[in-house]
Amino acid sequence: MKGPDVPAGTSVVQPRVRNSLRHATTAFVIAFTLAVSTTATPVAAEAPHYVFVNHLSAPPPQPAPLEAGAATVRGALNAGSLERDVRVLAAPEMRGRRRGTDDNARARAYLIERLREAGMAPLFDGSYEQPTYEESGDAPRGGPDTALARHGTNVGAVFRADDAAAEWIVLVAHYDHLGVVRGAVHPGADDNASSVALLLAIADSLGGSRPRLRRHVVFLFPDAEEPPDIRTDRMGSSWFWRHPPLSAARLHLGVVLDLMGGRSSPEMIAAGLADAVFVLGAEASRGLADFARAVPPSDGVVPVFLSLPMIEAMPYAPHRRFARSDYHGLREHVGRPFVFLSTGRTETYHTAGDTTDTLDYTKLARVTAWVAVLALQAADARAALEWRDFVADPIADARSLLRMSAAVETSARFPWPLRRALAADRRTVEALLRRWEGGEAPTPESYRTLQLASTRLQAALWRPSGWYFALW
Repeated sequence: MKGPDVPAGTSVVQPRVRNSLRHATTAFVIAFTLAVSTTATPVAAEAPHYVFVNHLSAPPPQPAPLEAGAATVRGALNAGSLERDVRVLAAPEMRGRRRGTDDNARARAYLIERLREAGMAPLFDGSYEQPTYEESGDAPRGGPDTALARHGTNVGAVFRADDAAAEWIVLVAHYDHLGVVRGAVHPGADDNASSVALLLAIADSLGGSRPRLRRHVVFLFPDAEEPPDIRTDRMGSSWFWRHPPLSAARLHLGVVLDLMGGRSSPEMIAAGLADAVFVLGAEASRGLADFARAVPPSDGVVPVFLSLPMIEAMPYAPHRRFARSDYHGLREHVGRPFVFLSTGRTETYHTAGDTTDTLDYTKLARVTAWVAVLALQAADARAALEWRDFVADPIADARSLLRMSAAVETSARFPWPLRRALAADRRTVEALLRRWEGGEAPTPESYRTLQLASTRLQAALWRPSGWYFALW
């Protein structure tokens, strides 16, 4: 794509100056990337080696019959609680719910009261709270010389199956946010009051209808998900998975939710994906993929399946993967099946603009009904689920990325360097897909190219003015 014309009378930057600016900007982007990397998992000796599968790209299974429990809970949902709960949790007086603050404690007290009202039982030996700690010292974790410092507080509740020894599923949505940053309250309406409200609505429905289920349903609201705790053992969810109240070996499925209420971008609307819910992690096994793809459809919800590595790559850091939410500890410490659900980042992400008035509550209600069906289908499913780490479905990922990027070349929101880079990415992905569908095996290098195209698209939708995202 040709660059913009220079109007008459406008000074043109000399090549030497232009090169200096380019190099300085590139150095800034690299430095920023390395700064983000400081909270990542340890550096591996080589880039992640993925096993390439067709679990998501194979012809889909037929929709599963709607289980009685799922039908009951979906029918009893009250969407009216969603906006009310978001407005309480993301109110200005909650001051962003930062870990360790009185504001975070007020949000926690509200959650516990709502869970009691819903009829959910406490999860932690008669308590709804699980204190979390930061471990330090040179001894092995949990050894006699390990020092513990109080760090946060998880909230948890359970709807029990008839069989006390039953397996369990867990629905996860962190309740903390950034607090006050440089004097500005960051309310965290989408991140993550939207997901918390979604789970509270399901808890209300479960408690009101009380279906008989094959498995326990656990509701977990972790603390300490936000930076600087993300991707560390300080995360509340990481502590939970190292100290689970139920047998981790009996976990059937984890469902992790983050950013579930934001309005769709103009580009996603133009691509026909205004109602998209991104489902990541199902590629980990054939059974998990078939289960997730067979969830009975819901009006106004379009599941878009992606392999988890498609959101975990960063430029200039090929030896790391960057977990994006509370599935980090589940993956690293337990290794049981899970899916990660999100409607995607919006421009308000991690800003003071993430307020209650920016959410799409009508869409959130539809998504809540779909998540309720997915969860209750899992609570009653008969087949066991398997899980394997470092798995990806390149063909499915390329197809989904092309759907998501269908309108980027015509969007006027992107500056021309970024629009040109996005268009080039799209052509590259089209070429990769033709080769893979033609029988050529994906390689780590070609899949890395796909991952970085995904990362650029996500960044562009989050910061449309970010021309510097064109630099890698």
